[in-house]
Amino acid sequence: MPELPEVETICWRLREGGHGETALVGRTLLAVHLPDPAVVVGDARVLTDVLTGATVTAVWRRAKWIVVEVVTVDEAAATLLIHLKMTGDVHVLPSGSEAPRFVRLKADLDDGSGLFFTDPRRFGHVELSANVDDAFKDLGPEPLDEAFTARALRARLRGRRPIKATLLDQATVAGLGNIYVDESLWLARIHPQTRTDALSDDDVVNLHRGIRHALRASIEASKDELAWRYQNRGAPSPFQVYDRGGEPCLRCGAPLATTTVAGRTTVFCPTCQPAV
Repeated sequence: MPELPEVETICWRLREGGHGETALVGRTLLAVHLPDPAVVVGDARVLTDVLTGATVTAVWRRAKWIVVEVVTVDEAAATLLIHLKMTGDVHVLPSGSEAPRFVRLKADLDDGSGLFFTDPRRFGHVELSANVDDAFKDLGPEPLDEAFTARALRARLRGRRPIKATLLDQATVAGLGNIYVDESLWLARIHPQTRTDALSDDDVVNLHRGIRHALRASIEASKDELAWRYQNRGAPSPFQVYDRGGEPCLRCGAPLATTTVAGRTTVFCPTCQPAV
């Protein structure tokens, strides 16, 4: 599933036209097509009417959401929210490009390029939001914001759940999922089943550092090439532990172990991340 780094990279691509694509910001949507209207949360006709003729003014990310701000033909502000779920993606392809597969929403842009929301498994969705703050009110802090300090993380780590389950909760920290929780815990040398209330202050400092390092490193790497494992299973793994159960730990060489936490497959190093 695309998590914070992948969604951030797509937003960068939409803003600046990375990976050989065309930038979306500043473009006008001349026509909006819905090959699969079920992708829309709410009234598909209203979404089409609002977006047709609208000009994109900004693209940004909140947690795992892509936020597209537009000004409509009536000069009103509107916001399109896109959630990729398991296999969604968004592209702006130059005129004459071959259309991608599994298109759920398409928009013809004023420079001849096309905006495509694709999703093979059809779990992703798009929706218009009248109030972005209200839409995101239950989300925790952004882990790469300056305000997200080790002390701020400590204040959000409440309860007795395993630390992995706590971090998967979007109300604790926004944007983390199975991949980057495993990566962060490995970097912090914390066992994924450690009770949240058992973490020391040093553990939290290390976890804070691990979260930010894992996310920043992935964002930087993704700007060179965004290739998720589900899209290219033959590609070398870019991860330290995720999806590498049974392989040697890149830090100590011990075989990586696999367990289940909060219903999610979890990979960790039993030597570097001993149970407490």
